[in-house]
Amino acid sequence: MTQEAPTDIQLGELLIRGGLLEPEQFEAAYRLSFKMRLPIGRVLTMHGHVTEPQLRAALELQSRIRDGLIPFEHAIQALLMVAREGLPLETALNRSIPLTAPKAVQTINRLGEFLMSSGLATPHQVEQGMMASAETGLPLGLVLLNKGVLSRAALNQVLAAQRLVREGKAERDHVLYALKLARTRSISLEQSLKESGTFDGTLQTGFGLGELFVMAGAISESQLLTANEIEATEDKVLDEVLIELGYASRPCVKAARHIMKMIADGILFEDQAAQIIQKIQYASSNEELQQVLAMIDTNPDAVFEEKPPIDITEILKKAGLISDKDLQIATALALANKVPLMKTLFDARLITEQVLDHATHLKTYLDADLLKLEQATIVMAYCLENNMTVEETLDTFGWTAPQ
Repeated sequence: MTQEAPTDIQLGELLIRGGLLEPEQFEAAYRLSFKMRLPIGRVLTMHGHVTEPQLRAALELQSRIRDGLIPFEHAIQALLMVAREGLPLETALNRSIPLTAPKAVQTINRLGEFLMSSGLATPHQVEQGMMASAETGLPLGLVLLNKGVLSRAALNQVLAAQRLVREGKAERDHVLYALKLARTRSISLEQSLKESGTFDGTLQTGFGLGELFVMAGAISESQLLTANEIEATEDKVLDEVLIELGYASRPCVKAARHIMKMIADGILFEDQAAQIIQKIQYASSNEELQQVLAMIDTNPDAVFEEKPPIDITEILKKAGLISDKDLQIATALALANKVPLMKTLFDARLITEQVLDHATHLKTYLDADLLKLEQATIVMAYCLENNMTVEETLDTFGWTAPQ
């Protein structure tokens, strides 16, 4: 009897059940991807657990399973053929799946329908966006945002509108009318909903679980936008979406909900909560969580550390790329001209765009306590000397955590 797999199967489960990866290998790669802010697929290929063709095949099969285009058991068969026989994915699929009538490629989704119906995007823009979404793996909303079709505010509004319909708080036609009214009058969706009498409540636009993870540096704003879109379009809760995308572990998300309640009750400030998330984002068991959470409940002040952030200029000075005198002159010019210090350094040709990119990237690792300043200095020099990225250099040195 074949065991039915869920259509929202995760990449790790697909690789494990397909025989390409051991559970221990995935667990180690998953934790490493959290620490180094790298996609899980990249970590798996960097360590040789899977090859690039195997990873691409697995991602494509994952997408087809989620879209209901292929049964799980056939996906596993195809993945094994790709791995063992080196077959192209389509060849492997033809061998593993009985011939059926061709299924039309999806050129629209629920978000696309909302965008077209509300006049926020044209059918052509949505169709082109869906094609780019299929090629890049990015959700439609983020693709259209990157293309300049939508503003971030407009995308957030249409996602909020979808959420209202999904939760049964407003009729679809009424919400679409409110979206059109908001667009033509350049007002917020909430104001438009109230004026049209569609919804008299308050939209969820404040500090929530996703914003907490962004503040903690666990995910980026783009990653949160991706999660919000999946939440709104696939009728899922944000907690599960964050876990499915690999942005957070299940124990961490569970604890984050407890922390959000503490914020609401006035026990914690938002910045304090973000520090807690930083401490528990790698937790893989309830035991690890309880140690931190118990300390928070009994003595919140014991959890928080005052740590002055390291400025980018410290990295540049430590690496010998600018001197104190250069910095003094550039700072004076920046203040006099009312322009950012980094732009002044760049315009004065004291640093290059490559140097600035490396330093900015290294600051992220330093702020997250993943590197020490001495290590960052070595990485900077090695990157410039060998024309390598920060990630490539870190992998070369094996610096996946503070030494």
